[in-house]
Amino acid sequence: MKRPFGNPRGMRYAMLLTLFGPVLGVSLSLMAVQYAPAGIASTLMALVPVLMIVIPDALFNHHRITPKEILGLAVTMSGVALFFL
Repeated sequence: MKRPFGNPRGMRYAMLLTLFGPVLGVSLSLMAVQYAPAGIASTLMALVPVLMIVIPDALFNHHRITPKEILGLAVTMSGVALFFL
């Protein structure tokens, strides 16, 4: 019978991912809402799915970023930048 918490290395990774995933993400989101207007903060939070698809896919799956993806990221970032002008 295997112990579910018997792998110390796996537990370290789980704790690290728990800290940097939900805890840090929600904390920074709440700080953004506190210090920025709600519309801008929610727009910045909406960028997370866009960035979490392209960049980690390229890093971890060795996927080559295509010119269409670069154009899409540029258009997205430009649209968000317009809120700050």
